[in-house]
Amino acid sequence: MSQLCANATCKQISHVLCYCCNENFCLDHLLTHNTLNNYKSNSLIDQINRLHKQLKRLNIDKIVDESRLKLDKWRDNSLKKVHHFYDTKCEELDRYYTGKVRQQQKEIEQLYKKLNELNQKQDTIDENNINELQTNILHLKHKIDKIEQKIIPINIRALTIDNNLIIIGEMKIKGFDLTTLSLPYQTFNISENFELGLASNNQYLLIDQNSDLILFDKDLTIIQQSTWDYGVIHDFCWSSGLVSFIVITEQSKAFLVSGNNLSINSIEGIDNHLWISCTCSNSFLYLTTLSNSIVEFSLLPSFSCMRRWDPPTTCKENEFIKDINCNDDKIALIIVHFSDKIIHLIVRSVTTFDQLFSIRLDIKHLSYQLPIRCCPLKNNEWLVIEANTSQFFHIGKDGKLKGTLTYDQPPYNALLFGSNILVIRTDSTINFHEVLH
Repeated sequence: MSQLCANATCKQISHVLCYCCNENFCLDHLLTHNTLNNYKSNSLIDQINRLHKQLKRLNIDKIVDESRLKLDKWRDNSLKKVHHFYDTKCEELDRYYTGKVRQQQKEIEQLYKKLNELNQKQDTIDENNINELQTNILHLKHKIDKIEQKIIPINIRALTIDNNLIIIGEMKIKGFDLTTLSLPYQTFNISENFELGLASNNQYLLIDQNSDLILFDKDLTIIQQSTWDYGVIHDFCWSSGLVSFIVITEQSKAFLVSGNNLSINSIEGIDNHLWISCTCSNSFLYLTTLSNSIVEFSLLPSFSCMRRWDPPTTCKENEFIKDINCNDDKIALIIVHFSDKIIHLIVRSVTTFDQLFSIRLDIKHLSYQLPIRCCPLKNNEWLVIEANTSQFFHIGKDGKLKGTLTYDQPPYNALLFGSNILVIRTDSTINFHEVLH
């Protein structure tokens, strides 16, 4: 059976099959089709030629030099850290030897004092007292000899550099895997107080400890430490919009704390409620209240109340909000039911407050007095930190459980510090874990 020409406007019978596109054409439109194919072919050749010329014009040396500036900057920053660490240890060494000499000086003064006391009692000098004094002199000489002979131990480990600190080319991100969490590679001991604050700006880590605020870098070196005299801290978070930490206290007060020098400024106009927990998106501050309400404040140009959600929107009867946290355009809530001891992670849209998903966590405990926190991970995933049973729950962006882990001690709080450090706070330690991607 004869076929019509493949041209949509032509009613003639086709005479030729084009093997390139497997379509039938009449003689007139075959010529047009051939011309068009030649044009497309020439156009493709022109595009390839232009790409070839563009590639030949590339100044590889200039591109490499410009890219090397990033490596130079990393080197300079790393050397600064090494020099700072070296200077710190030199100061520590000076204090150590100065302290040792001061201590020996005090012991010498005590020997002088005892000798004078013996001289004043010449008629009743006891041979045992003289022997004791002689023993103390020999013991002190041994200490001073150790200082003079420089046999005070200094333990130095070689600096190891992870080759993955710098990756040239595309990074292959596999995602966070809770089951591969290794032992902490660094630990900072803290006193056992019921303090659980933890926040970071990806450069520094902030904790509260014994009425102090302490700022650490990624080497767990104390950068700043400042006394806190403004009441018991309930919670704090980082605001990228204000480039400051926000601290809320039991006195219904809120404060801005500088991320560089820990300078403190009071925030006016948001002290009408008993604030329990806080979190920040790029543009807004979210505070939870004792009555389980959530209040949204704009950050700029000033703090202003924008929206408010109350029960049963935030939680149902006999439930309460245990924690709140933000991840990009989403807000996560830890909701606990009083009587049934049921715990849910609920994730909502920051824009509409619509529920995106809810997942019930299999946590069985008589009470939930210890903290239950959540923190955002990469790729819109979440980590739930449950101190009552010492468990972690890794929740995927689809609201499904991806993994669990039982920690060796109750974790009070945790966060992802930068891209590859999971910081876990217990009642007595700050632990740094390497996160493998």
